[in-house]
Amino acid sequence: AAAAAAAASSNMAAVGQTENLTELENLNEQTLLLELQARYNRDVIYTYVGEILVAVNPFKAIDGIYSGQKSLEYTNLTDRSIKAPHIFATADAAFASMANNPAGKLANQVCVISGESGAGKT
Repeated sequence: AAAAAAAASSNMAAVGQTENLTELENLNEQTLLLELQARYNRDVIYTYVGEILVAVNPFKAIDGIYSGQKSLEYTNLTDRSIKAPHIFATADAAFASMANNPAGKLANQVCVISGESGAGKT
């Protein structure tokens, strides 16, 4: 039984290494917070939970995170799983969907930005 548990744990990513938390075997409030904290401690502020992008305010500047080069890396990204989670991926996907659909219901886009007052939503 111990060998099976060790083998199973060797197939699991280290805490804070999963970019889409829906890939975790057991996603609950505790594991979500643990993953976000581990990523935050490494200045990795973006994490996917399915189609949702979770952003944690770093309360400091992070070099290169919003550079022109970083923006280009996420332009026309057809498979977001090949790049680390980023607001640029979400923005580009929304824009592409809007631009590539005819006017009408399919062209409408909504991005919900939620958080506490002073959390850095601007």
